[in-house]
Order: sequence, then C-alpha cells, then structure tokens
Amino acid sequence: MKKTSNTAAESFGSDSFSFATTIAALLFLAAKFPHRQFNGAELSVLSGIGRTAISQIKNAQDTPFSLGKCTLRCLDGWLAKHPGFKQQ
Repeated sequence: MKKTSNTAAESFGSDSFSFATTIAALLFLAAKFPHRQFNGAELSVLSGIGRTAISQIKNAQDTPFSLGKCTLRCLDGWLAKHPGFKQQ
C-alpha cells in the first residue's frame, strides 16, 4: 500500500512539472515570436481566459481567429475592444 501512494505522489509531481514546463514554453514562444499563432487551448493558458470564453470569441462576428488560430497580440486587441469578455 505504501508503494502505491509513493507512485501516485511521484506521478502528480511529474504532471505538475510537465504542466509548468508547458506554460513556460508557451510564454517563451509568445515573447520570442509575437506573430506566432496559437490555438484556443494554448491561448486559454496564455491569457488566463477560460475555454468557454475562447469559444465564444471564436464564434463572434468580428473574431480575431483565422482557421482556428490567433496571435496573442490580436486577441489582446480584440479584448480591448470588447471589455465584457475580460475576466476581473
């Protein structure tokens, strides 16, 4: 039983590390390559906006998304024009 709890703790630790590494990699890409386009899930992590709100933005008439992708700069510009989508 003790061995099972250790493996569960180890797997949780590696998942946390992998998630933190993914966020760091996305932030690096966004900073280094400002014209890189990200998909909705990546933009959700980068911007802190929920996936439901990202879906609503994708479905808006004046969406900044093209072929399911958008730059972080374009999303920020769109959010500046539509303050109702910003999270407080």
